[in-house]
Amino acid sequence: MVETNLQQHINQQLFEKLELAYFCVDQSMRVIDASENLESYGYTGVITGANADDCVDFMFGLDAHTELDLPLVESPSGKKVSVSLLPGSTFLTVLISNASVQADQRQLLQQKANENELLVEQQIILMKQLETASEMLEQKNVQLEEASRLQTSFLSGVSHEFRTPLTSIMGYTNLVKQALESASDESSENDKVQHLRAVQRSSKHLLSLVENLLDHGKLDSDEIVVRPKATDLAEIFNDVKLLLKPLSDAKHIDFFVELDFEQPMMVVTDDSRLRQCLINLLGNAIKFTDSGSVRLTAVLSNDFLKVEVSDTGPGISEENLAKIKLPFWQAADTGKTGTGLGLTITERIIELMGGELEISSVLSSGTQVNFEIPAPQLNATLEPIAAVAPSFKQAKILLAEDDYDIADLIVMMLSERGYQVSHVDNGELALNALESQEFDFVLMDIHMPIMTGYDVLAELQAKGNTTPVAIMSASTVESDRAKAEQLGCFDYLIKPVEIDDVIRVMNLALEQ
Repeated sequence: MVETNLQQHINQQLFEKLELAYFCVDQSMRVIDASENLESYGYTGVITGANADDCVDFMFGLDAHTELDLPLVESPSGKKVSVSLLPGSTFLTVLISNASVQADQRQLLQQKANENELLVEQQIILMKQLETASEMLEQKNVQLEEASRLQTSFLSGVSHEFRTPLTSIMGYTNLVKQALESASDESSENDKVQHLRAVQRSSKHLLSLVENLLDHGKLDSDEIVVRPKATDLAEIFNDVKLLLKPLSDAKHIDFFVELDFEQPMMVVTDDSRLRQCLINLLGNAIKFTDSGSVRLTAVLSNDFLKVEVSDTGPGISEENLAKIKLPFWQAADTGKTGTGLGLTITERIIELMGGELEISSVLSSGTQVNFEIPAPQLNATLEPIAAVAPSFKQAKILLAEDDYDIADLIVMMLSERGYQVSHVDNGELALNALESQEFDFVLMDIHMPIMTGYDVLAELQAKGNTTPVAIMSASTVESDRAKAEQLGCFDYLIKPVEIDDVIRVMNLALEQ
């Protein structure tokens, strides 16, 4: 009795929860029983004796034996209902329950599905756009790589075209100047000597401009290289003073160089790069100063070199100060000519040397440029190469150089210092000479006809020939140096070369 009451209670709860309604039809589809709550769903015509086909649309065409589930049907009242047809032995029971929640959920799911479909379509469009952008970017990268390759090739050609004649200009100018100085007791007053010194200064200035241009092309590819070595610091500053003082004199401005260290002073730094930075900074200061002075101060303390270049020029506005390090930039109202590359290159070189370039300026009051770089001090003093060591007087040198002006110059300079020099003008003749004769040292260009210097180095390496070879090339491309070193060259000298550097490298090789 208790179980029967419990079951009835449960059934009653389920009916109320699901809002169940029902009706039953006989074999002829006539209604034989119906619940009172059918009216809440709008089925007002479902009464005892009525034909179900006439008053319930979803019953049309069915019979009393049909078993069917209709999960979502709209009732006459507009409510969404769920319908189940349950056939029995003598009658068919039709259960109707409220399906509004399921309908809302289904509508929500359909909405989400539609949104997802729209997102998928948008994603497909975006993916196509991304693919198109990726293809365009790849094409741009290919174009940039090609442009970079052409730039590198152009710079390599420019380097060779500029540096090769500069080697002859600077070398022969020095020879003529030395000859005139030796022939005159008053060489410092000799007009011809002064003219030649002017040519030397202009050549060095031209070389500095060329180096700036070439270095700019290497900024993005990180090919600017710093090579520290034992250097007389005082000599660098004195050279720079002699080079730039005529420029300040021509503008009638004072040029002061103040060095707070002993002379000579041996440190480890890249003398060429330091000289290039000083020329750039001082050249700018002199160019933009029309009255007053330019001052260079240098202090060596705790293995660090502190440099300051100050001027009494027009100064730089705060707006322009933020732009001044950009390549090719110059204030439009200065009226000064130049490449606009000096500061850009100088900043990069100083960074590579372990320092930082700082600029401060007050409009109409002048500008100060400072940097500090490592410069470890050495105990040894610098002794100039005045002559060849006695044991090397009879050393046999092979020079492979296709530029006859440079070749004649080097042969003359080395012969005067006691070396025995043989000259050939291409790589094939150099290789033949090394196979038929013994040489103590080879000085060789890279870009030569018939066989390049690379080809000769490769052949010597393959044949086990250990004669030391120094490359003397106009190419400043780092990959050229790396390739030569990989093929076993002893050293790599960049044109224009100083004869003392050539002798230094030869003596080091001959000492081994």
